[in-house]
Amino acid sequence: PIIPHNNTYPRAHGFRKEFDNDSFITIVYGESLELTTGDINRVLVAGMGLHDGGPRHNSEPEGAQDNAFCFPDDHDGILTQKDIYVYPSESITNDMFSRARQSHFTTHAFRFAEICCTSEPPTNVHALMYRTAMQEWGTFDSSSVLINGGYELVKNSMRSNLLSVQSDCPHREKLPYGGDLIANSPSAMHMFDMSAFYKKTIRDWMDAQWDNGAYTETSVWQNLNDYAGIGKGAGETVWATAPPVLTVRHMQHYGDLDLLVKSLVKHLKWLQFLEANFEQGMLEK
Repeated sequence: PIIPHNNTYPRAHGFRKEFDNDSFITIVYGESLELTTGDINRVLVAGMGLHDGGPRHNSEPEGAQDNAFCFPDDHDGILTQKDIYVYPSESITNDMFSRARQSHFTTHAFRFAEICCTSEPPTNVHALMYRTAMQEWGTFDSSSVLINGGYELVKNSMRSNLLSVQSDCPHREKLPYGGDLIANSPSAMHMFDMSAFYKKTIRDWMDAQWDNGAYTETSVWQNLNDYAGIGKGAGETVWATAPPVLTVRHMQHYGDLDLLVKSLVKHLKWLQFLEANFEQGMLEK
């Protein structure tokens, strides 16, 4: 649904107008509404924590993040999901919404989209779902409406997090964490044909492997949360062990021995790294 509605238009969102002769369409996305006003609950749904003071998530003094790349001066110090379409004044017509189209630079995840600022709510607004095009083949059904609903929730979550990488969340970080893949890859392989997708994921991890054998936190190295591992470039141990675990599951599910043969040396190098460094790394932590 598109909100707000009825007589609540227009609304402002605190964005700064760069040019006096330009007009804006601003869309703010979120998963919940503020109970008293009906607005997007931006404090609840916007990303905070990882970007407010370093790896231990300690808060910085007020104002420390002003105008930083994570907090532009129109974002109120939080990571709001927001698109702004700029229209020069001479192009403002009644069909300006139809020409806004979708964002070409990013994707969002949301239940509600708050569109500002027009005298009337726009019509014929649609949300398009994106994901990597693997075949959906697993099914499940039971006599319980509650269990069936839970299955659909899991499948919708999977669909949302399968855009190029299997991400931890589809709206903020969008990162391929190993822990998430270890936890839910069996479900993903039941629901979808993940054979090519997971082969690419494992290859990403092998490409990112350090010369000393350490695997990283995410399948594409982000220099993120390495502090949680045992040092020397290794990500948090369970997360970084996703490549060999995923390779075994891939072989069991699809019978792909070729991937196992090609990746075995890399995985053994990771196990040798753990054997040499795990105990001392844990003592230092």
